[in-house]
Amino acid sequence: MKEYIKIIIPFALLLILCSGKSKEVNNNKGFTLPTIDGGSVSLSDYKGRVVIIDFWATWCPPCRRSIPHLVSLYERYKENGLVILGISNEDVETLKRFRDENGINYPLLLGTNEIFKQYAVRAIPHTIFLDKKGKTRKTQVGFGDELIPVFEALIDTLINE
Repeated sequence: MKEYIKIIIPFALLLILCSGKSKEVNNNKGFTLPTIDGGSVSLSDYKGRVVIIDFWATWCPPCRRSIPHLVSLYERYKENGLVILGISNEDVETLKRFRDENGINYPLLLGTNEIFKQYAVRAIPHTIFLDKKGKTRKTQVGFGDELIPVFEALIDTLINE
């Protein structure tokens, strides 16, 4: 029985911490950040489009698990106006290497402490869904495969609004 409890309690805590809480944050201040390729991106460039902002890191296991799904979502919905912006504050070369090794097909931006504070990022992955008006419709902290259909349904709804 003790062995069972030793396994269940840490697993339950992990599920609670990684399950992610959805909350709405009004963060319509926008931003302009450099891309890892030397350009820059402003959130205002995507007015009228559905935007997913994903705060992540290469060393974060849940982030690494979410990347293939974000790549797939972008591929599936980009023709319908979906934009995904990945934001990390890691070294440019590390991010370029990770992008190339993992086939990331959406822009990767270099984050700052200010942008992490602006979006109340305290844990990663921290994924924010903005509607066409730039309003936050969902904030997801953490990632699990069970979220994929939730993300797809939300994207469908936001694109069709």
